[in-house]
Order: sequence, then C-alpha cells, then structure tokens
Amino acid sequence: MAGYGFEEKTMKRAIALGASIMLGLGAGYGQAPPVLNMQLSNGVVRLQMTGSVGAAYRIERTAGFGRAGGWQVLTNLAALAGSPCVVIDKDGGQPGCFYRAQVVVSPSASNMVWIPAGSFVMGSPASEALRFADETQHTVTLSKGFYMGKYPVTQREYLKVMGKNPSFFTGDLDRPVEEVSWKDATNYCGRLTQQERAAGRLAAGWGFRLPTESEWEYACRAGTTTAFHYGNALRQGMANFFTYNEYDAAIGNISTNSSGVGYQGRPVAGGSYPPNAWGLYDMHGNVLEWCRDWYGAYPKGSVVDPQGPASGMNRAMRGGYWFSDAAYCRAAYRHCNGYPGLRSGCTGFRVVLSSGQP
Repeated sequence: MAGYGFEEKTMKRAIALGASIMLGLGAGYGQAPPVLNMQLSNGVVRLQMTGSVGAAYRIERTAGFGRAGGWQVLTNLAALAGSPCVVIDKDGGQPGCFYRAQVVVSPSASNMVWIPAGSFVMGSPASEALRFADETQHTVTLSKGFYMGKYPVTQREYLKVMGKNPSFFTGDLDRPVEEVSWKDATNYCGRLTQQERAAGRLAAGWGFRLPTESEWEYACRAGTTTAFHYGNALRQGMANFFTYNEYDAAIGNISTNSSGVGYQGRPVAGGSYPPNAWGLYDMHGNVLEWCRDWYGAYPKGSVVDPQGPASGMNRAMRGGYWFSDAAYCRAAYRHCNGYPGLRSGCTGFRVVLSSGQP
C-alpha cells in the first residue's frame, strides 16, 4: 500500500493488545486522511467515518494481519454526501479484527463531480426543431455512477500530464486544450491514470477515460428533458457558440442577434458560463468533446450501459463548439465526423473517472 502512510506504531501497539483498530489511509489530492471511530455493542461494530464530502472511500476489514484472506471490502462509499457517516458491521467485533478507511479519490481538488447512476431518455423528440434522424429516442440505464470533469481538460492540465500544449488558441492555459485527436485524448487518460496511481491518489481498479456517448448525454442533461440543460432555447450569454444563430426548440434558428453580440470567436476558459444542475460547465459549446464510442446507429429499445458499435470509421463527438450554430450544441446532437486522427481548434475532451469498465 505504498503512498497511503500507515501509522506503524499505532498498528503494532494495537496488535499487541489484541484490539480492533481503525486507520485512515491516503490523503488523496492533498486532503487529510479519513478518520474512523468505532463503537462495539453485542458483537455489532458501528464505524463512524469523518472524511471529505464528495470524495470516494473504501472501508475494509481483516481478521488479522498476515492471516489468509487479507483485507476485504466492507463497503464502498462512492461519493460521500455528508460527514461524518456511519457504517454498520454485524459480523465484526472479534479480537484481532481490524478496520481501515482508504481514499479512492478526492475529486474536489481535481475538478471532478459525482454523476449518480440512473436512467434517462437519450435522443430528441420528433417535435424538436432541426433534429436529425440519428437522434432516435430510447431509454438508457447507467448502472454505475462515475466522476466527470467539471470542465473540458485545460491546456494547463494537458501540459502538466503530457509535457506539451498542442493548442492553436494559446495565451490562456485555463482554456480547453484543442488540436487533440481521439488517440491523444485516450493517451492522456492512460498517462493521468498511471501518474495518479504512482502518487498513491487512486486505488486499484479506478482509472481515467473518455465518457461513453450515453454517459456524456446523461451528464449533460442532468435530469432535464429539454433541448439544452438550460431549457428549450440557447441565447447569447448562456454558452460559447456562434451567437448570430441562436435557437428555440419550437421554431429552430433565431436570427434576432444579427450583430452577433456575445460571439467569442475562440474557446474560452472553463467556468465562463453557468453550469448545469450537476455542476458541469461548457456542455453546450466551447469545444467539441471526444467520446469513447464509435459513431453509429442507436440500438432499438431500452439498453443498459451501452458501449456503442464494436467498430466504425468515426468516433462520437458531443456538445458543439465556439463556431457552432446553437442547434448543433443541443444535448441530443451527435457530431458524426469524428475521424480518430482529427485535430482542430474546435476539438477537445473531458475525462471520466470510474471503477472498472463502464
């Protein structure tokens, strides 16, 4: 467990006494380790853990150091809603039974937010103006929650991990990185995972990756069913897009902003526009975002944890960008020209952090 800072003196003293002990392991992104306190009554252990709200923890138990079986997961706390929290172990409380709380990831310092598991209707209704035939509505269930970046990956973050900044629109490292291909984005995710594991900030089985297309739309909508997470219209001041062509879902493009007020002409720093209900920024406009899937027709009927086609020519891209008409920034709009080697000043990505495969 390199990198998690065992308190060896405390551990050895507890072993000598034959008592149960509680350890908090791993600060995770510079935060203090979790604290466990225990109450034992009639063979039932009540564990009270104090940690950071929004962080992910794993509480583990072992019958004794060096014994067969080792550490076993008692419970996973995917995203701590409040602190302290209480976990009950009805099978614990024996002499030599040890507990520890381990930080899986602390998202607050890494600009990640928790996206809960759930179901939603993916795609757009037939009544939505300027929709495309590939936006067929169908019910999708995502069986596992995940963390997602609040913003597209910035030039600063990409430079730190990859050692270079390929962007065309330089001058502000807090702008999204662009001029990145799908392979560049997946390489970033892999290297970031390696670096965070080596630093002791990620537990085994967790890693960074691109979102699936269904995860992206689910997170973008944040419980809404409208064309945008803002509602059924997109106007200047709400997102970074080609503001000469605003949008209303009932009638399509609106050209009342003939002078293009609010048009930026380039990507802007994350957080320049309001977030959605789940705290995600720039899900409409700014830069197109690579998804993990190959682009292809949606499955018919309801699906669970879809992964997209097994093969294809182009990767899915979502969200629209700074030169997109508002209609092409809709939550359901699918950019289908994502050749994996494409690099342009409108193409970026955001990361997902999850355990195992989506």
